Amino acid sequence: MRGNRDTSNASRRQRWAWALQIFIVLLLLWIMLNGLAQLWAGLIAALAGAAIGAWLASGQPHPWKPHRLLAFAGFFLWESLKGGIDVAWRAFHPKLPIQPGFTSYRMALPAGQPRTLMVSTVSLLPGTLSADLDDSGEMLEVHGLTPDAMDSVFRLEAWITWLFSLDR
Repeated sequence: MRGNRDTSNASRRQRWAWALQIFIVLLLLWIMLNGLAQLWAGLIAALAGAAIGAWLASGQPHPWKPHRLLAFAGFFLWESLKGGIDVAWRAFHPKLPIQPGFTSYRMALPAGQPRTLMVSTVSLLPGTLSADLDDSGEMLEVHGLTPDAMDSVFRLEAWITWLFSLDR
């Protein structure tokens, strides 16, 4: 019986540590967007967002390292810029050099935040779209403008693995 209680307490501590991370990120976003004006409102909004997120998050929370989040944001912005330029070039090219298609991609990420981030972020990278997710949550159907669009999906999964300090 004691083993279950220790596991439950560890899980609870992990969930609150994750909520603290979310609170800090939300508060920093508030400050970046609004400055220190109305900081009290930012504190309340960040606290509510973190508490609701910790309460509603399914499964085991996967803590991430804040300095890795900044690097991940840099990766995401770079891929978005690079992809946006590529998509614009293809759209304005007289021959419209695209070969759209679907690819099934088996994610090696654990369920919860890592997979959710993967599925959500694939759709935000230009040239790719999360089209479907099977019932197991492991197989992601990705629509790409070109066959090499999957390269960014592979890189994205590697970055998310690194962000959450997961085993490869």
